[in-house]
Amino acid sequence: MSFIRGVLAGLAIGYLTAPRSGKETREKLTQNVNDLQSQWEEGVSQVKSQVDKLVGKAETTANQYANKAENKVDQLKNEAQSSYNQDRAKTAYNNKVDDAADATKAGINNVEDALKLN
Repeated sequence: MSFIRGVLAGLAIGYLTAPRSGKETREKLTQNVNDLQSQWEEGVSQVKSQVDKLVGKAETTANQYANKAENKVDQLKNEAQSSYNQDRAKTAYNNKVDDAADATKAGINNVEDALKLN
């Protein structure tokens, strides 16, 4: 900021001490101020453009990571559900096997009782 002030002060001193008429000096100063303003606005525009690009890239990257995280959560949720369902299926299977074994044992006991001679 102090550099710009120094440049402007140097320009002002140079124009004020130049061997021109007052009208020419004022016109020249006005032209240079307009040129500086145009350059400033162009620079601000370029900075805004770069910031917009960076923000766009940041949003895109953030969305990509959010999507990856969401997909991973869904995957883990599905794996957990699948594991839970497998555990339930195993438990149900084991219960049926136990019931079948109990029924078979009871049937064998009934047959043994029927075959026993008094």
